[in-house]
Amino acid sequence: MIDTEIIHVTKRLRQIAHAINKHSKYLQDAYRLTLPQIVCLREIYAHGPISLSKLTRVVSLNNSTVTGIVDRLEREGLVRRERTSTDRRQIHIQITESGVASLKKAPPPLNKQFVEAFERLDDARKQELIDALDQLAELLFPSSRITGVHDVPEVTVEEIPEDLKGLSPSEEIGTPPAEHEAGHEAPQTTHSARPDP
Repeated sequence: MIDTEIIHVTKRLRQIAHAINKHSKYLQDAYRLTLPQIVCLREIYAHGPISLSKLTRVVSLNNSTVTGIVDRLEREGLVRRERTSTDRRQIHIQITESGVASLKKAPPPLNKQFVEAFERLDDARKQELIDALDQLAELLFPSSRITGVHDVPEVTVEEIPEDLKGLSPSEEIGTPPAEHEAGHEAPQTTHSARPDP
């Protein structure tokens, strides 16, 4: 018999995954950027110029996933690959002016209600939650520490399993209203529609 605590953890993880994918769909529709693309763009902005191998470590995704994300960002003119002056064989990724502009317009990678609630917590409680999430990630990925690479592909909304799509409102944790009803307006963008990663 499966332990009731494991069932409880499973349900909460499904609810969290559902909420994250729901927000990712909003980001893709409104900003033509997926959540993993925003995360990578943010890290390229913070650490760039950055090598692909270092970016892979920073965002904790596998190399093929990050390569695909960078390819799509480069096609949209949001980043560029450039060779270093010290070693022409090495290629680094740099954010472009268009990338900076897109990043400034993009909302947080998690929904507004969560961000506002999290920011109201005191620093000690925030750290408790962060530590708990880190420990949970280590339990889920025992072969790689938090700073290591997780072999997790980028998932689009269309690829969400049916059991995640089918969560009833009563199963969701603090389900917010539709993003556009919560003060989010889809911005006008000059970027062409991007296919799902």
